[in-house]
Amino acid sequence: MTQDPAFIGWLLVIGTIAGLALVGHPALIRIWTMPREQHVATVAAHPVVWALLNAGFVFATVTTAAALVLLGTNAYAGTDWSGPLIACGITYTIGGSLWCAVLAARTRTTPLLHDLGPESFDRPPVRLLDAVTGGIYQAFVLLCSVAVALLGVVLLLAGGVPVVVGVLAVLVGGGCVVWLLVAGDIIPAVLYLPTLLIGVALLIEWT
Repeated sequence: MTQDPAFIGWLLVIGTIAGLALVGHPALIRIWTMPREQHVATVAAHPVVWALLNAGFVFATVTTAAALVLLGTNAYAGTDWSGPLIACGITYTIGGSLWCAVLAARTRTTPLLHDLGPESFDRPPVRLLDAVTGGIYQAFVLLCSVAVALLGVVLLLAGGVPVVVGVLAVLVGGGCVVWLLVAGDIIPAVLYLPTLLIGVALLIEWT
């Protein structure tokens, strides 16, 4: 590494923890596994928390994407690993942008679905919206999962973080791709775990 990457570590750790703080909110902790009607009703009962949760995901995504790009342009600048790390960061940024679009859409549309009632769920406009946002979401998962897995491979080769952290990034990234292909969906918070651990590793190594 050519420069002290502690700032990047802080960006990964603080951005992720602050952004995902509301994932554990009692009202929404099961939101990802609820049946749709219960999901919509829960969101409608807690619209502010729902909006803040989505805003938190946006914050965590932006800070993570920025940190991953900085790994290549700053911490590993001038090394053989700068280009591959920048590519991982750009891939994650593209995927993260799609995720932010889904977050913005569902912040507005989920409470609206409650107003329209459960009978609206099978109407063509809602089904079309589901197909569009679902496709964008799956593209986000694939892009960011591949980026995380490749990031793990590059860090294993480049050094700078413990081997176990790089291996975990490869396993989680690859595992999320398999999870998506089998189940058609994943719990999005899982994708932030490897980058959070990379941030912790950088802080332990460089502070």
